[in-house]
Amino acid sequence: MKDLKFLSLAGNNLSGSIPSNLGQLYSLQVLDLSTNSFTGEIPKFIGKMRNLTHVLLNNNNLSGHIPAGLSNVTTLTAFNVSFNNLSGYLPSNSTLIKCNSAVGNPFLSSCRGVSLTVPSANQQGQFDENSSITSPTPGKNSDNGFNAIEIAAITSASAIVSVLIALIVLFFFTRKWKPRSRVGGSVKREVTVFTDISVPLTFENVVQATGNFNASNCIGSGGFGATYKAEISQGILVAVKRLSVGRCQGVQQFHAEIKTLGRLHHPNLVTLIGYHASETEMFLIYNYLSGGNLEKFIQERSTRAVDWKILHKIALDIARALSYLHDQCVPRVLHRDVKPSNILLDDSFNAYLSDFGLARLLGTSETHATTGVAGTFGYVAPEYAMTCRVSDKADVYSYGVVLLELLSDKKLLDPSFSSYGNGFNIVAWGCMLLSQGRAKEFFAAGLWDAGPEKDLVEVLHLAVVCTVDSLSTRPTMKQVVKRLKQLQPPSC
Repeated sequence: MKDLKFLSLAGNNLSGSIPSNLGQLYSLQVLDLSTNSFTGEIPKFIGKMRNLTHVLLNNNNLSGHIPAGLSNVTTLTAFNVSFNNLSGYLPSNSTLIKCNSAVGNPFLSSCRGVSLTVPSANQQGQFDENSSITSPTPGKNSDNGFNAIEIAAITSASAIVSVLIALIVLFFFTRKWKPRSRVGGSVKREVTVFTDISVPLTFENVVQATGNFNASNCIGSGGFGATYKAEISQGILVAVKRLSVGRCQGVQQFHAEIKTLGRLHHPNLVTLIGYHASETEMFLIYNYLSGGNLEKFIQERSTRAVDWKILHKIALDIARALSYLHDQCVPRVLHRDVKPSNILLDDSFNAYLSDFGLARLLGTSETHATTGVAGTFGYVAPEYAMTCRVSDKADVYSYGVVLLELLSDKKLLDPSFSSYGNGFNIVAWGCMLLSQGRAKEFFAAGLWDAGPEKDLVEVLHLAVVCTVDSLSTRPTMKQVVKRLKQLQPPSC
């Protein structure tokens, strides 16, 4: 591991000599082998490692001399070889390696006047390297001075108090000077534009159009921020998703990935018009869609007549969008947060996949990515939740859950499932009814009578297959699109 920078094996029961091949870790900055049972000499290679900042070898059974080459490691800021069996002399030309870094070595000639006897095994031997330790004056009654344990206690207490004072000062200093995390607080106020909408987009006019992100203009919210309706100019509406600073990746990575997403163009993807990103403010600008989201559509479906053609169209639109991201984009894109609230509709019930705040890019040769679990509970694929390995099949699972909600009159975790026990959700319900030949009970009121029964059962079966645990059994989104086209209702 040639790029390893930090190696801490402290507080174990390691024995034997310090391995010489640690000298090949040329990038190493911190070497902490303290509180073990290492024997032998301090390896000379430590004096040749020019990036070391911390060398902690205290509380071992090391013997021999301290390598003179350590004085040449100019990057050292912490050094401790206390409580070993070292002998000889300290490197004479080092300003860091002093006797207070080597206490508890009775055979170290240059520090005999201040060396302490080796303490019990639980003594940590960590001292403030800037404090001085003096031995009792010969002939002086020990009752009138401090013994070794008292010196150590006083030194440790002084160090703790000093650190606490420093932290308090630092806290008030940073509170005074930290940039305010408010609108207008960013240093750079550029808006990167991908799509021309005939009017200029600036930081100021976008924020002003949202009413300074006023709650009255909020049209949706999620775990990563809220979305606001903004009229940039008369009749020109956009949607502005304000991201929660600190919930996203670093600004530099955000810039790189969002620029890639800005090049995506598909009839069923919302158009990313532009974005702003700084340390204190991040927002994305999308085209505004007046039909609301699919979550609202499902909740309000009881107020309108059920139309199988519309439901099928929505399902096919989203499948096409995901198939485009998975199979036609370079690099490929994993959405990672497919759910009804992230699917937008226009007035003609055309569906658009939105919210790429969690999107992950995959190289052409990559089959999956290992990342912290992100997404919405219930829509996250089980293998992703358990292993942190996400692939395009995780989006397939989420799509399957959305399709189940679109077909039924149930939510993902519907209250009616409580009688089946904890953990029972719409996926388990769909599997149960399909296996028992009770598919008719699954569909929303009126849908069974309105749509071709055979096609409805086939789409339900497709949704269930999308949510099986076995990744190899789940179809790809390309296969889902093909199957939905085969089940497409006649246009008239």
